[in-house]
Formats: sequence, C-alpha cells, structure tokens
Amino acid sequence: MPNTDIAALVQEFVTKIIAATEADAAERVQGALAGAFGTPAKRGPGRPAGQASAAGRKKMTVTPKVAQARKLQGQYLGALRALSASDKAKVKALAKQKGVAAAVKLAISLKK
Repeated sequence: MPNTDIAALVQEFVTKIIAATEADAAERVQGALAGAFGTPAKRGPGRPAGQASAAGRKKMTVTPKVAQARKLQGQYLGALRALSASDKAKVKALAKQKGVAAAVKLAISLKK
C-alpha cells in the first residue's frame, strides 16, 4: 500500500511541473509574438500594496516664507483664470512692475 501513496505523490508532482512548464512556454511565446508585432509586453500588476511609502525619505519642511509665497502664487493664478485676455495682460504687467501681491489686488478688483 505505501507504494501507491508514493506513486500518487510523484504523479501529482509531475502534473504540477508539466503545468508550470506549459504556462512558462505560453508566456514566452506571447512575449515573442508581442515583440514581433511591435506591441509592448504585458507588465505585471505593479508594486505590492503597502509598499508605496517612501521609506528612508526625509520629509521636507516648508518654511512660513515659502508657504506664504505658494499661497500668493495660487491666489494669483486663480485670479488670472477668471479674467479676459486684455485684463490678464494688465495684471501680468503690474506683477512685473510692482510684484505679485499688487497684481492679485488688481485682478480681484477687475473680476468684480
């Protein structure tokens, strides 16, 4: 009786090896055909979940001065978006002359 158990295990192992070999061969053929026809090879699903974090990266701290500059720049871009082309030109000219803060005030007054 013990011989049948070993034979069954060997048969199961051989079946798994054959299936794995056939799958690998099919993948290789698909890759070769894709390369021959110029289509890019299919990629895997990507990075496993939970590994997207930047391990070892130092978090950048933003100084108050930089934060204020970014806020002002956002206000400037937002105010420009609602203006006509001629008004945008006026605001941009003022931004070059007197700075972005003055240009934002002008843009808000022109928008109303």
